[in-house]
Amino acid sequence: MKVCAPLQALAKPAALPSLRYMLFFLLILGSACTTRDAIRDESEAGPEDIEEEPYDGKLLAQVVFDTVDYIVPTTELMQPFIREFGDGTVVDKVMIRKVQETKEDDPAYYLVGLGMQNGQFRSMALSLDVAADNSLYLSSKGSKHMCQAAAGCGFCYFTFSGNQITGCECASRAPGNNCVHKVSQQNTLLKNVSSLDRTRNKKK
Repeated sequence: MKVCAPLQALAKPAALPSLRYMLFFLLILGSACTTRDAIRDESEAGPEDIEEEPYDGKLLAQVVFDTVDYIVPTTELMQPFIREFGDGTVVDKVMIRKVQETKEDDPAYYLVGLGMQNGQFRSMALSLDVAADNSLYLSSKGSKHMCQAAAGCGFCYFTFSGNQITGCECASRAPGNNCVHKVSQQNTLLKNVSSLDRTRNKKK
């Protein structure tokens, strides 16, 4: 059937809106896919893509045949402990102690500072990192435990379970002789201590 010129002129424009709608739909669909892919790429970023802070542990000692061989003299750590307490506590003794409740527990090591503040006993224990060769490092990420003796208590013990410090206990069991236990997940003991240049990456 032959279509006359006026009708043919009307039939051609009728197909253009459908074509425009189809192109518009494809454009929206493509944008949605691109956005979804971008979101998925961000969410699938692996841990290796996150920049890790450099390890700031400082070598303090090494365990040799179950004996602590000090590399940094404990006298060099007294003043840093005094600054770490920050409340006027005078530290007169520093040592490294092993915590291991049973032979089945892996041994853990703590750097411990003991002192007095206005006549009352104070102690602080910082967890150390143990390297594959039994070297002991203290980093700013090491947890900090503090014991503060109340009036009437002359000495506080750290209590532990497995290889973790869990609290404090007064040496005297008399009523009212208590110790306050405080915990922090990091420490600043060796911050800006330039005399300790034995920093190196911890061996795993």
